[in-house]
This record gives sequence, C-alpha cells and structure tokens, in this order.
Amino acid sequence: MQNGTEMVSTTSTPEGRSRPAERGNRQDMDFEGQSEKARIERLGRQRPEKLRSLWKEIGFVFSITMSQLLTEYFVSGFTVLIPTVVQELSIPPASTTWPASAFSLVVSAFLLPFGRLADIYGGFPVYIAGFAWYCTWSLIAGFAQNELMLDFCRALQGLGPAAYLPASLTLLGSMYRPGPRKNLVFSIYGAMAPLGFFIGIFFAGVAGQYAGWRWFFWIGTILTFITAVIALYTIPDDRAEHKDNGVKMDWLGSLTTASGLLLLVFAITDSSHAGDGWATPYIYVTFILGILLLAAAFYVEGWVAEQPLLPFEVFKIKYLRPFVLGLLFSYGTLGIYILYATL
Repeated sequence: MQNGTEMVSTTSTPEGRSRPAERGNRQDMDFEGQSEKARIERLGRQRPEKLRSLWKEIGFVFSITMSQLLTEYFVSGFTVLIPTVVQELSIPPASTTWPASAFSLVVSAFLLPFGRLADIYGGFPVYIAGFAWYCTWSLIAGFAQNELMLDFCRALQGLGPAAYLPASLTLLGSMYRPGPRKNLVFSIYGAMAPLGFFIGIFFAGVAGQYAGWRWFFWIGTILTFITAVIALYTIPDDRAEHKDNGVKMDWLGSLTTASGLLLLVFAITDSSHAGDGWATPYIYVTFILGILLLAAAFYVEGWVAEQPLLPFEVFKIKYLRPFVLGLLFSYGTLGIYILYATL
C-alpha cells in the first residue's frame, strides 16, 4: 500500500497468480523483447483497430472486394448480350460497339481525377458516392428504350467504377499494416476480378435466354445495392483523417487528360464505321484534338501542375515502364478480342 492505494502491478493473489496489470506488464516486456521483424510480423497478423469485430472486418472486405466483381460483371456480361440488345433496340451495325465501349472509356478517362478526390476527401465518401451512382444508372440502363438512351446510361454508369475503384485501394492500403493479413485481403481483392468476369457471363447468358436482357442490369443493381448498404455500415469513415491534408486537385491535368482520351478513343473507334473512314471530317478533327489535348496534359503534368495526377517520378521506379507496356498490350488486346469475338 502507498498513499492508501494498493500497488496492483507488484502484488500477487494468495494462490500465487499474477494480477491482470502484472500480466499486462509481462506481455509488454515480451513484446519489447521481440526483434523488429517479429514485431512487424505480429502487427501484420492483427485485425485493424478500426474494425472492432471479425464480422465488421468480413463486411469491410466483402464490400471492398465486390468493387472488382461488379465492375467486371458489367464488362464481360454485356458483351455476351450485345447481339440480343442490338436486335431488340434496332441498333445499326455502325454503332454496335458503343454500348460496350462507352462504359470502359469513361472508367479509364476518369480514374485519375477520382483517385485524387479520394486523396483529398477520403476513400469513404468517394466509395459510397461511386456505388450509389453505379446502382442508380445500372437500374436506369435496364429501362433503355433506344440506342441513345443505352449509350448515355452506359457512359454515366462508368463514372461509378471510376470513383470507387481508386477509393477502394485507398481504403485497403490505409486500413491494413504490411503483413500476412494485408497480403490475404489484397489476394481476395485481385481474385474477385476474374470471378466477376465469369459471373457476369453466367448471368448474362441466363438473363438473355430466360428473363430478358434487362434483367442482367437489374440483377447487377440488386448486387450493387446490397454491397453499398454493407459498405455504409462497415467501412470506417476516414474524412477526418484527410481533412486539411494539403493535397490539391489538379483540375487542368484532369480536364486535358480526360477530354484527350475521350476524343482520341472516339476517333479510333468510330473511324471504321464512318462514311469515308479516316477521311471523314469529324474523325480526323476529333483525332487531332485528342492528340493536342494529350500533349497539353503531358506538358501540364511535367511542368505546370503543383501536384500532378501522374508524376513523372513514378516511371523512374525500376521495371515499371516495361510492366506498364506489358499491361497495355496484354489487357488491351484481351478487351478488343472479347468485344469483337462476341460481335
């Protein structure tokens, strides 16, 4: 006893068992006695403190990894439905590629700007907003009555993955420490992409054969809604952590990059169906404008932007340039093959 207070950490019970405080001190001493590698390994296996229970972690991992599945669902599945949709909506042969291309084009054009928004405001609001937007336009796409409405819905639908895909990486990267647990979660995240690819093909085939092509969109809407609700209750809100973090939006880089990609890909895609091919005025005009805007984006990112979306220093990382080039040829070729093999 000291000043009327029992020194719990230095006393024992009559049976000789250590009191809780003493056991905690021994655990701390054991932890401090471990090597740095052992401590990192131990921390890497622990559940993050923000995920207070196993069930909340399961909900978090489910809602984040479903972003990959649902994106691939609407990519692969729709290519299977194109012949059916073309017939029912009387889409002319010159426009058959656009309902599929519009989605992927918008996703790729707006990934970087939305990724920066996630850095500024946090992954949680961008992720939830992206899923809410995706769910809304997936539902509306199922009610499309003509080619224009379907193209419009597919393009706006693409803004959803453009927002929640980079936000999902922000949330995963900040939630887990490096270690076995993080490796496992990222493995699940990557595995959900091919799983979503085949699930999309399966539901597209079933819907097209038995329920109508519109149900492909409505099934995707139901899955997206369920994921969004689970995400709302299991993903920790990280807005406070990103408040006043000094990250700024590169508006000029975003504008030139997105518009340049849109115009360039539009010209290349539509040239095969234009009346005079590459000699058609709107084709070479949009192509030249796209090249000029991408050249402007290159200059902005390298010498104008205070915080560029794509810093040139990234490409100085060893082996990154050949890796990106390999992805361009492999994944780009796969997308072209899937689309035109279906047509």
